[in-house]
Amino acid sequence: MKYSVLALACGSTLAAVVIAVFQLHSEAGAAPEISVGPTVEAFQLQANGEAAGCMLEKTAGAGPLSRITVAQACDDLLPGLSTMQYWMEDSDGMVKLSADGKTATVVFALADGVAYESVEPRMPLMSLIAAN
Repeated sequence: MKYSVLALACGSTLAAVVIAVFQLHSEAGAAPEISVGPTVEAFQLQANGEAAGCMLEKTAGAGPLSRITVAQACDDLLPGLSTMQYWMEDSDGMVKLSADGKTATVVFALADGVAYESVEPRMPLMSLIAAN
């Protein structure tokens, strides 16, 4: 009887040690990775070269479709601009802002001197300048 109790105690201890070692080396027990870079890219949106403008924030990262937040003040530049929710980027660098992720409302092209200049609509001419 003494030997069976001793064997049971040793077996339980060994099992607990194995489980603890497994948890230490598993991904579930690992510390989460901390993102070093910014999670949001900020852009200043200006119309016709005016100093006053508004802000647009885009989820950081490369990809053809990203979520954006457009400040309510952007409606002063172009009515309805604050309803844009998506940034669609083509392989040629064209950027399209869209409310539904499918239909472009505003189209920007890469420009000299600033990040992007609007090509559609034609008026007002808008610049999208990286702020961070």
